Amino acid sequence: MPADGAKVLTHEQAKDVARAWVKSLKVGNEAAPALTVNAALDRYFEAREAEGMKSLDDARTRAAFHIRPKVGSLRVADLTIEKIRAWRDGMVTAHKRLRTGKFAEKANTVAVDLSDPEVIRRRRDTANRTLTTLKAALNWAFNNRLVVDDTAWRLVKPYRGTTAARVRFLSPDEQKALIAASNGAIRDLVSAALVTGARFGELARLRVLDYDVVNKSVFIAESKSGKPRHVPVPAGGAELFERLARDRPGNEPLLRQESGAAWATSTYNRPWKALLAQAKLSDVTLHEIRHTYASTMVRNGAPLIVVAEALGHSDTRMAEKHYAHLAPSYVADTIRRLAPDI
Repeated sequence: MPADGAKVLTHEQAKDVARAWVKSLKVGNEAAPALTVNAALDRYFEAREAEGMKSLDDARTRAAFHIRPKVGSLRVADLTIEKIRAWRDGMVTAHKRLRTGKFAEKANTVAVDLSDPEVIRRRRDTANRTLTTLKAALNWAFNNRLVVDDTAWRLVKPYRGTTAARVRFLSPDEQKALIAASNGAIRDLVSAALVTGARFGELARLRVLDYDVVNKSVFIAESKSGKPRHVPVPAGGAELFERLARDRPGNEPLLRQESGAAWATSTYNRPWKALLAQAKLSDVTLHEIRHTYASTMVRNGAPLIVVAEALGHSDTRMAEKHYAHLAPSYVADTIRRLAPDI
């Protein structure tokens, strides 16, 4: 018999109480229900950095640009499938942000052509990458018992078919036009990309001491894969880096802006666009110089394992995906030699 005044619970009520008790044990943190997305991101980045995870800059930038302004202040416990899906879809349809003055009251934006399939593909690809960053932070919080339910983000899937675009390579004439139209710091940056195949972030982090004048190679300590690598450079690249490193302290940036400061993502866009206009090129990104480096090596007969090593990939899968069709092969040569012609 229950004590006087005690409430008798039904079977379903008792199950609800038991579930709540189990959840409280799992959380083990009275502040957990108030955990915001911003706080989850902060703790995730802090933990990953402490564990030695490389290349967090891209994830932090995505979080600052796409996640924090829209859902950062929400409590993780209040996230729903609908909210996350609406946020993901909003990245695809949002206006494109343009360069805005430091003291401007309103961001400068412009509508994009959502009838263009390539625009949609690129935006969905960006949304997928950003969704991955958000999920990584929230999964970390869930696995560390800071939240008790991962259903909301676990059931929101990325867009399909967003990485099927053809990789853009610069032709030899386009490469020459790019170099001919450039000068000063931006010319050094473009030239360094062409002879190393390195990502912009890798080039921006290079120090004078990273160029090995004896072995004619560049040491890239931090890469996206977390795998450091030495990249040998051709004669022209050796001349470039020897000039950049000559009589300078080892800890200074190897590649610098005209001001002498290190390059940053926010500082190369304007001179890069001016260079493209001067070279009469369009729809070219600095990253496509990396593809150009790899495609040139493959066309000249370099094994894919060598290309993957130079690019800093952990294996040949990415090289096979993007460049294998460019490699001289017995099958292709035989077909061209024996197939009927017109």
